[in-house]
Amino acid sequence: MSDADLPEPVERRLQRLWADAAERGGPMPGETTLAASLEISRPAVREALVRLEERGFIHRRKGADTTVNSSLLGIPARFEQRLDSAELIAAMGRTPSLEVVSVEVGEVSLDEADAYDLSPRQGVLRTTKVWSADGEPVLVARDVVPILTGVDPAGLDPAAPMPALARELAGEQVGWELVWPGADGLSAVDAGLTGRPEGEAAMTLEATGIGRTGTVCYWTREVHVRGAFRYAMVRRADW
Repeated sequence: MSDADLPEPVERRLQRLWADAAERGGPMPGETTLAASLEISRPAVREALVRLEERGFIHRRKGADTTVNSSLLGIPARFEQRLDSAELIAAMGRTPSLEVVSVEVGEVSLDEADAYDLSPRQGVLRTTKVWSADGEPVLVARDVVPILTGVDPAGLDPAAPMPALARELAGEQVGWELVWPGADGLSAVDAGLTGRPEGEAAMTLEATGIGRTGTVCYWTREVHVRGAFRYAMVRRADW
């Protein structure tokens, strides 16, 4: 099944309703109304609302309207929220495009095998991708997916989203992603890919996708050129 065939997550559908409420300055509809409009059960709505509240989109109080945090309308990128690069660029109001620079089927290094609890000589698919916004390179991603199934990576589209490649090659749906933000100067290679000066400061994100059984489904290193994205982190103020 392709990503296009998968049902849209409830949280994403609720986020659209949240955006409508935030833009008009009103509360979210009640659980009964949401369940009817989304054609899902009230327990499913309640669970999704709990997750939205944990991420700062809404605030709920018993016996009162569910208020929305309209300040999030101006935040397209959040450290704790996973967005596909195309969605992230589109959220910035720009048109995304992708160039797959390299595709290689090889083996893990000894350091990778140790870090990700894989067998030495484990096969992996490596890709280097450059994402552009309105034709301007803004992000370099080096993705690695272990080949833990019998699927031939040559039959897959390397431009497919990494979670989709992981489902085919690692055989699991990613349940969590560990992300380590950092900063570095652009290497000569990345400077060439982005058309920026070598050594220019850039934000980096190193992420590991973990399946629900604890299997490492992918790891990646992203280099974001300076000024391309403005990330935020939202946390509840419980004091």
